[in-house]
Amino acid sequence: NGEPIFVNYAPQGIDSQFALDFGFVDAITPSPGYALTLSIPEDDVNCFDKLDVLDVCGLGESPTFTLRAYQDPDPELRTFLRLLNCKGQDAFLLEALFRQTCWQLISEPLSAENEADCCASMTNGVAGALARYETRSLDEEKNALMQTPGSLTTREEIAVRVRLGEKSALIETASFFDVIASRLDKLEYYQERRLRSLNLLDEDGSSTYDPFKETMA
Repeated sequence: NGEPIFVNYAPQGIDSQFALDFGFVDAITPSPGYALTLSIPEDDVNCFDKLDVLDVCGLGESPTFTLRAYQDPDPELRTFLRLLNCKGQDAFLLEALFRQTCWQLISEPLSAENEADCCASMTNGVAGALARYETRSLDEEKNALMQTPGSLTTREEIAVRVRLGEKSALIETASFFDVIASRLDKLEYYQERRLRSLNLLDEDGSSTYDPFKETMA
């Protein structure tokens, strides 16, 4: 009857997925992003416990997270990073006793060391991902799109737009974690939250424990 037909290809899709699945990238309303798949290394001494935690929360062994330009990383990515980097004294949360609640407990900062490792793993990962592109800078990609019309084939233009979107997402993600790494001393960690929940810390972070009362009791 002459009415327009609208097709919503993928509400949460990103340019690389559109290019791969449908053969186009929307130049008017792009969706820049990077699909990041992570997994627990097999040589991690706590590998099986961490896989159990992932199974309980329903993420699977190798979840994929979408890094998006102009948006903060998915909170679940940050939680996964804490699980991935959980070791040493923090590993007590991986014990069977905490299995059902572990994911929730680490949805907030676990420890300064763990949070620092999370930030380092992401910034190093971004550097490695960017190093695999033949062109490194965003300006190079933008300049390619500004060339004389027709100088790029359709496939070449799609490739440039996908790279531009991926690099933008990667660079902004690294910047986000750089900011987190710069303010580790201002975050509240698991032990502080636990003590506060037991009323052993006041609002200023000072101990409310009174040894005199304990002795008199």
